[in-house]
Amino acid sequence: MQPSSSEQYDARRASGAPPLGALEPANGTEPTPVADVSLSIVSLSPAEQAPAADGLGARDAARADRRGNRLVARVAAAFARYPWLLPAASFAAGWAGFVMVHRGEELARMMALLALLGWPWLLVEPLIRRRLERRKPRMGKLAVNFVSQSLQQELLFFSLPFLIGATQLDTGQIAFTALAGAAALLTTIDPLYERWVAKRAARRLLFHAYCSWLAALVVLPMVLRLPVERALPLSLIGVTAWLILTLPLSLPSLRTRWGKAAWVAGVALVPSAVWAVRAQVPAAGLAVTEARITQTVENYTPGERVRVLRRSDLQRGVIAYAAIRAPSSLTQDVIFEWRHNGERERIVSAIRGGRAQGYRTYTRKMVFPADPLGSWTVDVVTPQGQLLERMRFFVVDG
Repeated sequence: MQPSSSEQYDARRASGAPPLGALEPANGTEPTPVADVSLSIVSLSPAEQAPAADGLGARDAARADRRGNRLVARVAAAFARYPWLLPAASFAAGWAGFVMVHRGEELARMMALLALLGWPWLLVEPLIRRRLERRKPRMGKLAVNFVSQSLQQELLFFSLPFLIGATQLDTGQIAFTALAGAAALLTTIDPLYERWVAKRAARRLLFHAYCSWLAALVVLPMVLRLPVERALPLSLIGVTAWLILTLPLSLPSLRTRWGKAAWVAGVALVPSAVWAVRAQVPAAGLAVTEARITQTVENYTPGERVRVLRRSDLQRGVIAYAAIRAPSSLTQDVIFEWRHNGERERIVSAIRGGRAQGYRTYTRKMVFPADPLGSWTVDVVTPQGQLLERMRFFVVDG
């Protein structure tokens, strides 16, 4: 008669042998117990099965989060390994827009629309950043900074060629375009961008506003066909309103009361200061393709260029001629401003965009002062005073 299982267990226990549910030691140490597992088949109701399903859903969500973190880490590692990739792509895209403008207005308008599509992100970025950082601080910061920096690069490098093309040999315009170029360069240097722009919400929002404003100066005349004298104030109003609406997000990032007060004062005063120096803003989208001082025009074709005139030549009159290129279907006023010895005379002319060589226009001056000798300057400007071209000639006795 075979002993029962309990009797076998008691016998091994009495002899000091390890129980059946234990592993024999290989080196004289104590045996390692193995948990006693009993199997039974139990029929569960659907209500009782629900917690298991919930557990599976939680595990799936955890696995998805881990996959998301690994993806973000891989993207970060890739851009750390190839830091030149994103700036090079953005730079190429910006100059592609410049080339397209010279080949066709429709292609240029498509590039402008792509730049315009980035604006909604710049508006909702603070809200998305705050929500993602609450859930996953590292992932939220990396993802939002990456998208924002990429869009800022696209906006700046798209706008920069237009600003360069419109910049004249004027100290204010050169400084303005140089500042835009420095901002574009800043977005390509990650350590500086992180330290000077991305670190604080106030700086991020201000930099967003600057990028959006520069893009608006180019996009509004091209897409909405607004004259530059309307695009400039509308863009300033829009950016100022956005900065005011985002004050609850920017002010908490400033540490001192003086800093917060200075920020509020800046939001109110900087747009007014920009408006006061609006003549120093290049008229992006407008470009003079040809300009000269002459005394004859035949079928809108200018005659020989002249630089020095005798007093007797003034009887035939003097012509200031300019061919101005503008976005298609844009109607724009320009002003020919004649200046001599502190006196000024302004003559308005209307141009229409769409001609690759530029819309041809000119003004003829027939009446001169009693003493016309000396240097004369003819500036072609927008109604806001933005310089498009400067021409000079001299009148000598004879």
